Amino acid sequence: MSVTRWMIGLAVAASLGLSGCSSNKNKMTALSAGKALKAALIAPKPRLDPARLSRAAAEALAKTDDERLVAIQFPTVKGQSVLRVIESNGPYDTWAAWGTTDRRTVTTKRGIITATRSVPPDLMSADVDEVLRLVTRREEGTAVYAQRYLDGNHKIVEAKSTCVVTRGYDKLVEYGEIRQPALQMFSSCVSADLQFVDLFLVGENGRILQSRQWVGPVVGFAVMQHLR
Repeated sequence: MSVTRWMIGLAVAASLGLSGCSSNKNKMTALSAGKALKAALIAPKPRLDPARLSRAAAEALAKTDDERLVAIQFPTVKGQSVLRVIESNGPYDTWAAWGTTDRRTVTTKRGIITATRSVPPDLMSADVDEVLRLVTRREEGTAVYAQRYLDGNHKIVEAKSTCVVTRGYDKLVEYGEIRQPALQMFSSCVSADLQFVDLFLVGENGRILQSRQWVGPVVGFAVMQHLR
């Protein structure tokens, strides 16, 4: 999916988010979410090497049978790789680079990032259940979302946001071995000093097939695409 198409979807989400709230508190949340969407529209375009990532994805698919794989990109820090699952614990999966001994990992809960390791400053943990429930059910609503990091004194600090989850357009996800219809789900999140917009492409069965998720103020967003 091109950056332009992502941005068009964000604009649609702005109008949806501003029209779906009734209470004064929710109106303020929707207004702030709309500002976050506007900021996303004018953000600089990431410069990555999609051809190199595509080659790595094709190689990983060719050399594995049914192993779960995702392509991941960090546009802010210009990092990209193909990941495989190295550990599963209930709904949680821990992913590491395919074909290397890289010790960096990303943990997800049914597709939403909950932790990173050796990707400083690491996301130590995240409460994603409320956003996850709405996104995977492809429902609109308001959710609380919390992320925790280590500060300079090695103490855990929490960044808690209120998110307005809205529906976008139907899309066809075509990447790797995946060819499935999906629905855009936007999560526009605001707090006292932070605004960001996450985007999920969710299949009819509730599986998150593609996503653009906020990881942290240094790492920025992660773009994840399932390969099979």
